[in-house]
Amino acid sequence: MSRNRDDALLKSVSRSFYLSIRFLPPAMREPIALGYLLARLTDTIADAPGLPLDRRLELLEAIRIAIRDEDSQPEIRTKDVATAVDHPGERELLSRIDHLFGWYASLDAANRIHLCEVILTIIQGQTWDVTYFPTGGFTACESSEDLLRYTYQVAGSVGEYWTKVGFTNLGERFADPHHASSMLVSGRKLGQALQLINILRDLHEDLPAGRCYLPADELKAAGWNGEGAPPVETLGPVFDSWLGMCRGFLEDADSYIVNVRDFRVRFCTRLPRILAEGTADCLANAGIERVISEKVKLPRSAVWKAMARGVFF
Repeated sequence: MSRNRDDALLKSVSRSFYLSIRFLPPAMREPIALGYLLARLTDTIADAPGLPLDRRLELLEAIRIAIRDEDSQPEIRTKDVATAVDHPGERELLSRIDHLFGWYASLDAANRIHLCEVILTIIQGQTWDVTYFPTGGFTACESSEDLLRYTYQVAGSVGEYWTKVGFTNLGERFADPHHASSMLVSGRKLGQALQLINILRDLHEDLPAGRCYLPADELKAAGWNGEGAPPVETLGPVFDSWLGMCRGFLEDADSYIVNVRDFRVRFCTRLPRILAEGTADCLANAGIERVISEKVKLPRSAVWKAMARGVFF
């Protein structure tokens, strides 16, 4: 597949992330782009509507094996998934699975190791997600430890991946190597913050579907009886608490951004942080009653302003 076709595929499935990734230095752009596409592939399979759970788990396991054991890649057929997916970009992604694994095999050893680690971690989180929340009834995440583990697996690990790819491909042009350990921590927190924002923003979809990522023990402490969706007065304080934690993670990420030396990488890291902060403000201003009844999101104008802030930071 040509570079232009790869870019078109990435743009069709990545939304705001594409705004960042196209500005990355070429040395980082390839492993980051491929990592996103592989993660989106597994996410598409995990979330495929109408596809039986056993089939989704079977495909996730097949991809896990293909990523882990490059020399013994199983044949992965996803035609049944494509028919269960409405998004045209995701259908195109599923049709190009052989290309993605060929691209993965062509990476140099260091980048392939980093990508293997993050995709296997993401699949762990996705597998937990699709098995923990059964169809029918109402289920909440058991504890804060479970929620933080999940946000690490599907997003915090991506912050670590970004950092490893930066040091591997740019070296000291990415950041001072003495900051590597602290940047792995703050990069992880940035990824977790972005996932927490998604979780809080998507309450209007998750609660009617019988799924709640907010911890059951905290909801019960706020007055939930454990049956059915928690009432607004119970959700409110837990929602506010996790929104506060999300803001704390975003503040911790500022040190990461300051330490990045390459201007383009700093912009690409800064942009999602600004967008997440803006979304957090929108959620706080909207209030829990509106958040659980409709999708609250940044207006398009705010996205362009965020890009300007990212450039002139």
